[in-house]
Amino acid sequence: MPLQVRQLALGNGMLSVNAYLILGDAGFVLVDTGMRRHRALLDSKLAEAGCVPGSLNLVLITHGDADHIGNARHVRDTYRAPVAMHASDVEMAAEGNMFAGRKAPNPVVKALLGLAAGVREEDRFSPDVLLDESSDLTDYGLPGARILLLQGHSAGSIALVLEDGSLLCGDVMENRSSPKLGSIMDDVPLAQRSVQRLLTLDIGTVYPGHGRPFQISEYPRDTAEGSQV
Repeated sequence: MPLQVRQLALGNGMLSVNAYLILGDAGFVLVDTGMRRHRALLDSKLAEAGCVPGSLNLVLITHGDADHIGNARHVRDTYRAPVAMHASDVEMAAEGNMFAGRKAPNPVVKALLGLAAGVREEDRFSPDVLLDESSDLTDYGLPGARILLLQGHSAGSIALVLEDGSLLCGDVMENRSSPKLGSIMDDVPLAQRSVQRLLTLDIGTVYPGHGRPFQISEYPRDTAEGSQV
């Protein structure tokens, strides 16, 4: 059967984030994991979808921020699935520090995010698989899928493009109120170039890390604004 993407909305308000569960004939792939505070809800949503230990093939992390990696180690241990991410964000996962490998952060943004940015020591991890644009995901049940390196939010921000053109983009784009560049960027011009690259590809539905899925045709071609981390 064709791959199916299910949005797992976790949390509320400014601390809300999406994980995505991909279902195919070979089993499940989980993209991102939410924060530790979302753990019970994530487990409930996985169970509701029929994802149980042994049926999850891979946990794919789009980038190393706490709201995306907070349950990665838990899911790996509970569901017996390897965790995969880009090498450039490994230090963030190992240290539990979203500012690792980034430019000197905006002090106001750092202060506002500090309370939510950390990952407890027991939740930190090193990935089992390192992903780059040459990665072949067929063995994990994602034939024809591609990894794209989309820097700007973090050095190791990646997106997953499925064979049908569906894009799971992490935080490079969002849709809290309307489709736009992600709100917080480490390097805004670099993020803008990443989005411009996406707009040249045959993309259909975009599944962002924050907000509702949307069609790539809804993204405004003439605007790409973001705030520096």
